[in-house]
This record gives sequence, structure tokens and C-alpha cells, in this order.
Amino acid sequence: MKMEGRQMDTEGLIRDYLEGPHDLRRAVAGLSSEQLRARPIPGRWSVLEVVCHLADSEQAWCHRMKRTIAEDRPLLIGYDETRFAASLAYHDHDVEEDLALFELLREQMARVLRLVPAAAWARPAIHSQYGLMTLEDQVRTEVEHVSHHLKHIEEKRQALGVTTS
Repeated sequence: MKMEGRQMDTEGLIRDYLEGPHDLRRAVAGLSSEQLRARPIPGRWSVLEVVCHLADSEQAWCHRMKRTIAEDRPLLIGYDETRFAASLAYHDHDVEEDLALFELLREQMARVLRLVPAAAWARPAIHSQYGLMTLEDQVRTEVEHVSHHLKHIEEKRQALGVTTS
């Protein structure tokens, strides 16, 4: 998942990173509790499960990014997101709590990222699934992760017949 050939603009990347929670809030705005929990597309997660997944993923990536900043070539362990969704009672979560957690994690991590020296963005880590990843790669991965799931949320809204406001 290494991002090659890109001009690094750390402040722009951090701004994109901080947009994720706002984009996610807009994507779920106006959905009822039933709509958040509905699975209008067979075999796919509900909107609430997507929100919970993003909050859990953010916790994992924040820890990985901090380890990359603080440790030399740390090993970053992946996790089975399907098992998390199946085992952590996502449909019993409060969407507002998970949205707030996601937002707070991003804000706190953005402060950390703004304070690291420029050289830290190239610090390497080894991910158990993706291989060599720099700090920059990890931040880009999380920015793109939200965009990926926003498309899924829009598909669910369309399947439910609920347009985005």
C-alpha cells in the first residue's frame, strides 16, 4: 500500500485527514436508528457497522502512527475487521459516540502530526499485511479509507431511498 511518486504536502494531507469526520457526519446525517442498522445490500455492513469500523480502524492506525514516530521500524499488526464487526456488537453502539470518538482521535493525531519534524514523515514501519509503510503512507491510507467507505454509505442510502441532504 506504499504511495509512490506523490509530492508530499503535510499540511494539506493533515487537512484532508481532518475532513474525514466531517464527511462521515454528513454521510450519515438524517438517518434514523432503523436506517443506520438496516442492511439494504445483502452481505454488506449496515451504515452503523461502517461507522463503528471506521472508529475502530482509527484507533488502530493512530497507535500504529505513534509507534512509527516513536520506534525504529516497528512491526504493525493487522486485525480481522470482519471478526470485529461480528464480535463487538456494533448494532448496540451509539452512532454519536462512535462519530465523536472518530473525530477526537483524528484531532488528537493531527496535533501530533503537526509537531513531528519533517523527517518523521518518511520513517518506516512494517505492516503485517501491507509491508513497508512510511508515516506518510499511513496517513494517506486513513484518508483514503474514509473515502472508500463513504461510497458504501452512499450506496446504502440509495438502496434505502434516502437522499443525502
